[in-house]
Amino acid sequence: MEKHIKKLSKNRVCYLDNDEITNPIKVVKDFFSASWLPDHLKMLKQWRNDAAFESDGSNSRSPTFTLYGHELTIKLVEAAWLLKGEKLGRVAINVEKEVDIAKWHIKMERKKLRDYPEHLSLCEIIRPSSVIKEMFKIHKLEGYRKILNIWLYDALSTSFMEESLSKAEVITVYEQLVKLFEAMWLISERVGDKTQV
Repeated sequence: MEKHIKKLSKNRVCYLDNDEITNPIKVVKDFFSASWLPDHLKMLKQWRNDAAFESDGSNSRSPTFTLYGHELTIKLVEAAWLLKGEKLGRVAINVEKEVDIAKWHIKMERKKLRDYPEHLSLCEIIRPSSVIKEMFKIHKLEGYRKILNIWLYDALSTSFMEESLSKAEVITVYEQLVKLFEAMWLISERVGDKTQV
């Protein structure tokens, strides 16, 4: 029993309030109302560079901006954890059998949306919720939270801390977060004004 409780508490949601836990799509909407997809991706890349590489601009960026980006990202990851079993934003196309139809749909959707994913495969664009499921095969919620906290400390540090995470670890998490941001963007656009899962 104690082992089961420890396992449950390890991946508990910490940053979301009760309304956000009940309705995690609200977190996704709030994330993209704070900034457009390209701005979030730019922030993530700067953050990655601060964590993995000795970047020039890390000390010139606002700590407030860095902390705000950290909070938004962790909240999005926690919302994704709650949504990992849902099939949100799916397009009713069988990608394996209807590749041309899927490509046509993507072409039409790309024209309608302000921003469009550049890092997702055809299947991931048609089924963006699959990105969430795959993401949590690499790390569980607690793993992402720990890594993002290390990134925060590295980004706020006045000196480069090379030993905190390997470049491979940082890049793996960065790639997963880029895909998560893009998948959540598609989900938020496809779900529209529906705020309930």
